[in-house]
Amino acid sequence: MEMVDLSRIIYDGMPKIPALPDVHVQKFFSLEKGHPLNVTELSLPCHAGTHVDAPIHIMPNGKSIEELPLDSFVGNGTIIAVRKNGGEEVTAKDLQASGVEVKQGDIVMLYTGWDEKFDSPDYNLHPYLSVDAAEWMVERKIKMFGIDCITVDLPTPLRPKGFDFPVHKALLSNNILIAENVTNLGPIVGRRCRILAFPLRIRGSDAGHARIVAELN
Repeated sequence: MEMVDLSRIIYDGMPKIPALPDVHVQKFFSLEKGHPLNVTELSLPCHAGTHVDAPIHIMPNGKSIEELPLDSFVGNGTIIAVRKNGGEEVTAKDLQASGVEVKQGDIVMLYTGWDEKFDSPDYNLHPYLSVDAAEWMVERKIKMFGIDCITVDLPTPLRPKGFDFPVHKALLSNNILIAENVTNLGPIVGRRCRILAFPLRIRGSDAGHARIVAELN
């Protein structure tokens, strides 16, 4: 069995949505400074790096990340490829035309190739999911949708005043969890696999950082 890591390395100053706090990774204790051991301190918003969104992220009475059952984060899945330019939407028609079969209960990951721009300012102006594409997922009753972009919704620079995150609402209100900042999907496009996306158990949190892995037979 082959295992493919689909998660980002967390590091000091890593890219994140501009409105969020910066990511800090630093030594609290250091052998070099005479301490008896190394201890790393980590400070980052729950929506930086590879993470899974919980329903409470957009729904006032939704479940928080630690309230979700473990089977929400693991299951059979597949990877769909749709290439778009920054600011272009991925539609239901695009997903249908991919030729990849999506089954009820699947974890579906979308490869746009945008993960290659992670360290570039272009990462914030990414492809995004249309509402009808989200509804396509809802109709197929998948359990989780992941994307190799910073968010599934319209890029931050393009959002009008009063933007209400329609794709987050469409998915999370139908108990479809969202994984963002996924990476390394290119080599497994079209493959069926088992996907594990277990987030940290953070009390009351709207998301949890996750080590997402695809198991290939």
